[in-house]
Order: sequence, then C-alpha cells, then structure tokens
Amino acid sequence: MATVKTILIITFLSLTGLVAVAHGGEDHGEEKNKAKPTGKSWFTVNSVSSNFEVVLRYEPIEAGNNTEMTLFISDYETNTAIENAKIEITCLEDANLKFVIHEHEPGIYHVGATFPENKSYSLVASISGFGKADLMILESVEVGKKMTLVTDDHAESGWFDLKAILFLFVGLAGGAVIMRLMGRNKAMSQKTFGVLIVLLTISMPVSNYQTAIAHGGEDHGEKQEKPTRGNMAVDESEILKETQFLFDIRTAFTVYSDFQNALKLYGKIMPVTNGEAKIIAPQNASIVSINVGIGEKVNKGQILAVIAQNFDAAEQIQVATANSEAIAEYEAAKEELQRLKAIDDIVAKKDLIKAGIRYKTARKNKDVYDKLSGNFARGKVLSVKSPISGVVDNFNLSIGQQIAQGEKLFSVYDTKTLKVEAQIFDKDMHLLNHPDITEISKDVTFFVECIQEEKHFSESARLIAFGNVVNPVNQSSQVILELDNSQGLFKPGQFANVYVTAKSEKKELVVPTSAIIDINGKPVVFVHTDPEMFKVKFVQLGQSSTNQTIVLKGLKEDERIVINGTYQVKSIYLNQ
Repeated sequence: MATVKTILIITFLSLTGLVAVAHGGEDHGEEKNKAKPTGKSWFTVNSVSSNFEVVLRYEPIEAGNNTEMTLFISDYETNTAIENAKIEITCLEDANLKFVIHEHEPGIYHVGATFPENKSYSLVASISGFGKADLMILESVEVGKKMTLVTDDHAESGWFDLKAILFLFVGLAGGAVIMRLMGRNKAMSQKTFGVLIVLLTISMPVSNYQTAIAHGGEDHGEKQEKPTRGNMAVDESEILKETQFLFDIRTAFTVYSDFQNALKLYGKIMPVTNGEAKIIAPQNASIVSINVGIGEKVNKGQILAVIAQNFDAAEQIQVATANSEAIAEYEAAKEELQRLKAIDDIVAKKDLIKAGIRYKTARKNKDVYDKLSGNFARGKVLSVKSPISGVVDNFNLSIGQQIAQGEKLFSVYDTKTLKVEAQIFDKDMHLLNHPDITEISKDVTFFVECIQEEKHFSESARLIAFGNVVNPVNQSSQVILELDNSQGLFKPGQFANVYVTAKSEKKELVVPTSAIIDINGKPVVFVHTDPEMFKVKFVQLGQSSTNQTIVLKGLKEDERIVINGTYQVKSIYLNQ
C-alpha cells in the first residue's frame, strides 16, 4: 500500500514539473509582437502597371534630414532596365515637397528629398521612357519608422528544454525525499528508490516530448498552406533589381499561338545571283599597287589594284620595226611637202595636196608608235575596279608580281543578302505541296540556324524558289531561301539547318525554348511574380524546336516567364 502511495506522489510531483515547463515555454507577453529579422537594412515599396515595374528602396528616414532613396524602373513585359527616363515625383500629402532625381545606372535612379514630419507618405511618379508613359503610385513611404528585430526562437526553445529537465529533476528529488521520510524500513526505501530511477529514465524523453507538443500544438493564427523558407515559399526566390539588371534577366508573356513540330532540313549558304564578282586579269601584266585589304568593304567602281601591261620579245621587235618605218615615212613625207611648198608656183596643185595628205598620215602613224614604244619602257597602266559593292575575299597578290591573262585577281561578295540551298525529301514534300509560293509562305515559316555557330539565327528567311524536279538518287527536291544578313552573322559557304514550321490545327501555349531549364532532371520555368520575386513552376512539355516549345501543363496564358538569364535565376534559387 505504501508503495502505491509512493508512486502516486512521485508521479504527481513529476507531472507538476512538466506542466510548469509546458506553460513556461510559451510566451504570450510583449515579446511576441517583435518583428522578425529580415537580414536587410532598408524598406521597399513597389508599384506595377501594364507599362512599368517600379521599386523604391530606402533606409530608415528621419524627418528634417536629407535622405537619398533608390528608384528602380524596368519595362513590365520584358524586364528591361529603362534608361534616360524622364521622371517627376510629387507627394500627395505635401505638394511643396521637392525631389531631386538623377540617373546612376541604366534603370537605377537616386532620389533626394527632405521629409518634414515622421509619418506615412504617398508618392506619385510620372515616368516617360522606352516609348511608354505612366503614373506610378508609391504608397506607404514610412518616415520615422525603425528597423525591428526579434530574439532567436530556436535558442529560446533550447533554454526552455533545459528548464524542463531541471524542473523534472527537482520534482523527482522532492519525491525521493518524501518517500524516505515516509518509508518504515530500509528495504522498502531501497525498492522505492529503484522505482524512482525507473520513472526518471522514462520521464526524461517524455519531458522533451511534452515540451515540444505543448508549444508547437497551439494555433495562434492562420494555418500555413505551404512550407516556407524565411518569408518566402520554398518554390520562390528573391532577386534584387540591381542583380536582375546585372544578369540581364529578361521576361516575356506566355501566349497561345499556331505551332507545329518543325521539319529540319540541311542546306548551304550561298551568295545571291550577282552577289559574287570575280575580277580577272585582262592581259599579261605586273602589279603596280594594291589598294584594298582582305575583308575590306568596297563600293562599286572602287579601284582595287593598278597593273602595268607587259610585252614579250617578239612583240617588242615587231613594234620597234614598225616604229622605225613610221619615223622614216614621216621624215620623207615631211621633206617632200617642204620641197613642194618651196616651188608651189610651178607645182601642180594636186601634187601639193597629195603631199600634204601623205605628211598628215605619216605623222599620225608616228604618234601611235611613239606612244606604243613608250609603253615598252614603262608599261601600259590599267586600273582594276570592283563591279559590285561588297566585301573583298582572301587573295594572294603582291606589288611587282607577274600575272597572266585570265588569272583571278580578286573575289568580291555582297553579303547583305544571301541565299540558302536546302534539300527536302519526298516524304516531307506534302508540307510545301502548293503550286503558288505566296500561298506556301502564308502557312509555312522558315528559320535558318548556322551549324558552326549556334547563336547565329535569322528569322527573315524567305522562300523564293521551290524545285519541281526530284533527284532520283536520294528522292529530294531543292528549296531556295533568301536570307537577310544585314548584321553579317552568316558567311557564304557555311552549312546551315533550316527549320520549317507550319500552322497547327489548334492554338497551343507556346514559350521560347530558352525559358526551359531543368531541376533534378525535370523541366521547369521561372515566373516573374513580383518585382523582386521569381517562382519556379514544373511543366509538362510538348513538341519543341530550336526557338519554340509547347507547354501542355504547368503554365497559364499571360504569365511573365524568364527567357534570358534562366541559368542565373536557377543558380540563385538553388543556393538560397
């Protein structure tokens, strides 16, 4: 009987210690109202419209002190930093409040002001830039508000765990003392002490368990629907605006559009008709001067080089003999004409006229041979001009070099517009099965990708010819495209991939392929939900090509997705 009483008393005292710990582990006083630390030393106010996305960041402001705030402005759709924007800021509560604004970096502006009172202000920013204009309201700029901190919950919880164990030991020790006073004999006391040890061993884990349940089991507010990491959900990532501008993070809206799996063709980039000029030596000559360099842009009619005509030995002897005969005839004709003029009073008029004609003919012949004879010494000089505007290709010429008639001197290419010759096989020809090229172009688009350099793309390829003859060897036809190469990304002779995209029967949700990235082997897309927040969404993909991908599940229309800087967003998300 005494043993039973003893056990009851010990249990009562132990539970008393546990209850005290459970209640003491809670904090219902003033400390509960302290704000959680954010790790930041500033406040942020955001404003979003269909044109702009604005972030105003400021450190704690005191009334009467000059303060400088930072204003970030980006295009809402593309997240492009708005530079050289025209900004005017007014205050709704104080029309006399003045703001000094200057641009620090593209999209980043410093705003200076002196607020007269410690209270909440609302600012109106008139912004014009990037071809857009809008009024942005920045509410609740708190002047006089301080940054607040809170104690560490984990450290406090650990301290209460220590107090729980302490109370438990006090309760058990008190029970042991009472049992010794109540015990009538030594044997009974020893048995009771053994019971105490067993209860102590059992109560230690129970004490910790009770403490955790008592504190965590309370419901002081609204239930969280998803796990969080600090103030963010586990599927979100915070990226400050300056970091977005630094990594050139760009966004675009998801849209429904026509799409069909791309047909991939293989082709070669060539100059267009009259887009290549080969300059040939007109005769045997030597190089006098070279006026252009390899890869240099030239205009039509520009002199590329100067050459001097060469004569062989037989030609030189023949010309020299003819020249001597012409000189002799000229001298004889001249003497005869002078003789007849001296006796013109007795000479027949017709003889005098005949002598004059002979003299003029001899003089012309002599002049011709004099000029030709001079060319033997210095060579006849010719200018080699470019017949088209373009770029000079590689050549191997040097001053003084001897060139033969018909030898190629230069090649000039006009690379502003190029053509692509691609092969389409018989099994795929149904995609272009229309006799009118105009009708084909309405339903089919062509996208050219340079094989050697994957980033060299062009969306301006245009169908100009479609072969009607099938190659009997590989059952293919030729497709001729015209490529806009005004940026000089493509070069004649390069191999290229040609993607043929036709309209689909129904509209699909389409995103740029650059927006797709994987996490743990699963495709994801990052959605720009707030000015400095990005959310990861797992998606199910459909058909795709180099530039577009169909999303079957996971996204909705008009969501802002990251299309550039995706890898940087992923890295920040995984490392936060």
